[in-house]
Amino acid sequence: MATVQSLAKRFDDTIYNYMAAVEKSLIPSREQDEEMVRKAVFLVRHDGVQILSFNEERLLLEAIVKDAHTVKVLLNFDKMTAACACPQDEMCRHKLAVIFALYQKVGSLSEWVAKWRSRPSDPVAALTGKRSPEQWTALIRNAWREPIPDYTTRNYFYFEQMYEGRLKNALSFVPLEREWKVFYRTYAHLISLMEVWETYIAGTEEVHHSFFKTWFDDEMHALRDLLEQLRVQHRTFEADDFLKHLRGLVRSFIQIRDGSFSQRFSVYRLFWANLFTTNKLRLDEISAFDRPDSRIEAFFAILLEDDVTVKKIAPDETPDWVQLAVLAEENEHVQALTAILMAVKPHVRTFLFEGLYTQYRHQYVRVLSRLFSQIHLSEADWEDLFKQFGHYGLPAYSTYLIEKQLYKQWAELHHLHNSPLYFAEECGLKAVQEAAPDYALPLFHRYAMDYLEERSRPSYKQAVRIWKRMKAACKKSGQMEFWKAYMTEIRTQNKRLRALQEEIEKGNLL
Repeated sequence: MATVQSLAKRFDDTIYNYMAAVEKSLIPSREQDEEMVRKAVFLVRHDGVQILSFNEERLLLEAIVKDAHTVKVLLNFDKMTAACACPQDEMCRHKLAVIFALYQKVGSLSEWVAKWRSRPSDPVAALTGKRSPEQWTALIRNAWREPIPDYTTRNYFYFEQMYEGRLKNALSFVPLEREWKVFYRTYAHLISLMEVWETYIAGTEEVHHSFFKTWFDDEMHALRDLLEQLRVQHRTFEADDFLKHLRGLVRSFIQIRDGSFSQRFSVYRLFWANLFTTNKLRLDEISAFDRPDSRIEAFFAILLEDDVTVKKIAPDETPDWVQLAVLAEENEHVQALTAILMAVKPHVRTFLFEGLYTQYRHQYVRVLSRLFSQIHLSEADWEDLFKQFGHYGLPAYSTYLIEKQLYKQWAELHHLHNSPLYFAEECGLKAVQEAAPDYALPLFHRYAMDYLEERSRPSYKQAVRIWKRMKAACKKSGQMEFWKAYMTEIRTQNKRLRALQEEIEKGNLL
């Protein structure tokens, strides 16, 4: 390879282009950028950069940077790109150090740094001197000025790294005044979410879809915490313009039609349920829509305590309506709860088995059971509902049968599904044993036989415990003659199992 000096002179135009890109992307008033430049200069001046090779055919320059750990950097002179082995997204001090090391061969690095630091017409620096919602928005969106790489939709870990880096850049301009910090952070999280939205939605359709959805849940938690702080925080008249602008941002977000209404609606509800809480604001908001979606209409009707009318809903809208039913429950709006749930009922099975991951089905069956229990349903409606729940609805169906004193059906249900002992206990076995011991006997027999088949002393002890409960049930129902005949038969059939015989005698079962 030619000397670094000759290589730099040969590709001086390329190096100047790299420096122009650096000057355009880094802002001296931003703390992270100033620190990155300072550390890169330190690495260059302390011989931390070593050029290893240059591929003439592909125009690839390979270098290493001796930082806390040695990292490899590649510059592609043809495509004007830079890649580093460190985890930092976009520009990092290692790439910058290699570019500075090359520039030092064709220009004065000290002069460039001094000129960069004294840049007079820095638009972002000008913005930091003012406080208005428009300028906050411009500051935050400036952190997202570079296009989001396509590969982040296919790899969540690159996406997360990119998002955290850019959000951190946006938050570097957080005001010093305590009363404005939460306000600015709320703006930063919301606008960053809006900027990355298309990438997030595309990511939910790729291989790492579950990670993208978990990330969204985490962002919703972060926003909820910020809004809770903002709601109770004392605000001056100066904050009114910021709140008005924030309402406009949230409304513009929900009005975009791209097939992700459900996720956008969850963000929209978060703001209007937690921050914008006066009836006047809510009335003004609903009137700002030309033709609001029926879910938005129902949402504001619940908040304003108006009657809710729900026409036939589409199956894919069910998750939103379930959340609205939860809101109606929280607001004790029985009319809205009834109207929504009756519209949801035909789609429960589709919602559970096609719209949810397996691990969430038990949770939502419990939620739906609780909601439906608060409205009037006929027995036929309940039967239909439990059929839609499938086996996930066994606990709820069991509770319903016990409440209706349908103990025979309860026992048949758990025989049909081969419910293990712990599950039958959770579903009310003790209550059935107390109220109708006859129906519990066949279940106890099955559980004892299951333990018997394991052929070990610990399992025999478990069987004896179950037989003790069975004996108590027989005593309560006046069937002690049956019990004696039953235990005699058990001992006769298993007379060669000495350990079992000993445990039966210890248990005083006869």
